[in-house]
Amino acid sequence: MKKLGISVIIVSWNTKDITDKCLSQMKKAVEFVKDKANVEVIVVENASEDGTPEMIAKKHPWVKLMPSGADLGYGKGNNFGFKKSDPKNKYILLLNNDAYVERETLANSLEYLEQNDGCDVMGCRLHFEDGRFQPSAGYLPTPMTVWSWIWGLEGIPLIGKLFSPFHPKDPEFFEKDRKVGWVMGAFLFMKREVYAKTKGFDENFFLYGEEVEWCRRAKEAGYNICYTPNFSVTHLDKSSAKGDPKELAKIFRREILGIIYYMKINYKSQMWWILPMTKLGVTLRLMIFSLLGNTMRQDAYKQTLEGL
Repeated sequence: MKKLGISVIIVSWNTKDITDKCLSQMKKAVEFVKDKANVEVIVVENASEDGTPEMIAKKHPWVKLMPSGADLGYGKGNNFGFKKSDPKNKYILLLNNDAYVERETLANSLEYLEQNDGCDVMGCRLHFEDGRFQPSAGYLPTPMTVWSWIWGLEGIPLIGKLFSPFHPKDPEFFEKDRKVGWVMGAFLFMKREVYAKTKGFDENFFLYGEEVEWCRRAKEAGYNICYTPNFSVTHLDKSSAKGDPKELAKIFRREILGIIYYMKINYKSQMWWILPMTKLGVTLRLMIFSLLGNTMRQDAYKQTLEGL
């Protein structure tokens, strides 16, 4: 019986030690699944200046190191890696370099999609390094759910129940297998045909939000997005910021601007009220965090208003 093929694509940028651990964990998973699947691991190296390419070449020669020549961001970086991957492989895994798989992860992912005909794209349970649960899937955003998120309404017990939040935080949502609107890009295991047919990520996104927009297009193309809690992956989250307040501010700005770009693509006729509503909501956030003395959030919302 011919073995299946998996292409693992990891985008790396200036996180040498984290990428090192990611690849060390991945090697264990590749060894564990080798009787069932041939696996190629591609690292798209986004012009890191911290010695990451040299580290990979020295410590992980089994990896296909693909220098991109520039910081392409997440979406464009994955598109670059996909073009370099083996077209004969049935499956691909898009994995953040700050996501650490377990030994059984590839085997479990392969088994899940092989045994579930109704699933084309799959995300698993994520948790932080300290073991805390990490929300990683949700409903597709709508103007109303974006409004409730920007204004903080979804966090109010009675009002929040009126909406289906696009980023649920209730642990109960993640306790069973379900079809979802989107899954987090930290771990995206899928049939290769899905990425090929949808032509990958929208490269107008640089970082944050692209997986949500892509999942919408995948669903519109007739594919099913699934979440399973049956196995998990450690995801550090926002590791590229390295705790730097200025970098964290950029991340919060990109998250909001990414969602607004998503709205412009899918709800263009409603932007007449979505954009002013967003600006007012961001202004209110800026005022609140200014009063609280949270300078990182202040900077984030100032930058966001400048970009809207």
